[in-house]
Amino acid sequence: MGKSWASASRNSLRLKDEMKREKNIKTSRFCWKYIHAALFVTGVLTFGFLDAFTAVLMIEKYGIGAEFNPLMRVLFLTQGSVGFIVFKVVAAALILSAPFLLYKREPMNWTTAGFLSVFAVSGAVAAMNNYFFLTSGQVWIEPVVIIGAVLIMVVAALQIGEKMDSPSPRKKLFRISDEKWERMKLEMGYPE
Repeated sequence: MGKSWASASRNSLRLKDEMKREKNIKTSRFCWKYIHAALFVTGVLTFGFLDAFTAVLMIEKYGIGAEFNPLMRVLFLTQGSVGFIVFKVVAAALILSAPFLLYKREPMNWTTAGFLSVFAVSGAVAAMNNYFFLTSGQVWIEPVVIIGAVLIMVVAALQIGEKMDSPSPRKKLFRISDEKWERMKLEMGYPE
């Protein structure tokens, strides 16, 4: 009777631990989905829309030479301000959707969050830089510096995210199997 009760108790505790672990995994996935969605929307808003909108205002005030990117200059001349903004928003959405397409098999939560964060922050910096130039007529940060910083930050975010996402080697804890524990108790004369 004692052995079966102890075994049932251990199985019950194991089942509770498994249920708790499964609940934590589901909660974690749920939270990461919302974090990624918020960063994606923020990135498209800042890197896509705000940067494009302030660039359009800057071009309208100072002329086409105010835009640093020659491809975007031609796009503005051929498609107008609406085409310019739509292209920039769609391009931002496509760039920022890359991590969701690449990491389907294994969860890359930190890597994806870092990648999206870089573009959200760099879009905000670029939009502020455009606005500063629009209002004062002076360049706050050179566009080449911003582009270089974005590339460096993307590489750093991917490296750090990969380290954070990789499973850490667990320390081997001293564990005794149930069978070995029962055998040790019998050898020691432990009462049941």
